[in-house]
Amino acid sequence: MNRRNILKGVGVVVLYSSFPAVLGEFISSCKTKDKILRAGFFSDDEFHLMEQVTDSMLPKTITPGALETQVPYFIDLVVKNCLNPNDQQLIKKGLQQLNDQPAGKFSSLSQEEKLTAINKIDGASFADDGGKAWFGIIKKLALIGHFTSQEGMTKALNYVKVPGDYKACIPYKKGEKALAKTFLLYW
Repeated sequence: MNRRNILKGVGVVVLYSSFPAVLGEFISSCKTKDKILRAGFFSDDEFHLMEQVTDSMLPKTITPGALETQVPYFIDLVVKNCLNPNDQQLIKKGLQQLNDQPAGKFSSLSQEEKLTAINKIDGASFADDGGKAWFGIIKKLALIGHFTSQEGMTKALNYVKVPGDYKACIPYKKGEKALAKTFLLYW
């Protein structure tokens, strides 16, 4: 066996073992709607930037958006409790770079300019650009946080509370919602 594969396997086990506790805290805290929830890892400016980024990725439409499902808090919580210090600093550095764009601060951009900037970083993050790898982490966490929340699961997806038999081929009509799953296999 390769030592690197063993270390990766141990890292995955540690991540998954701490993730249920983080997810439990996130779910119980979502019942508090009167204040903005914070885990305390990001500074005020970084957290506000995270709110804008996630709101641009998952805006409110006929279904709740990232802000309504507390995605920034979820990301703050996971980054604080589950990621190693190198990944934490990578994310902080990436947020700083996003805010220091030639076009100006991210918060001062129009919604279209924000979306263009995010799409540009998204494309670079999956093209082995080491400086943009932080965005892939944020995007995964945003999707997990949104689609595992009660609002995301029941309003954005077609949630089946008690699924029946396994059906390999389910007919799909254009415009239908995707089926929701109740377990985490996204990471």
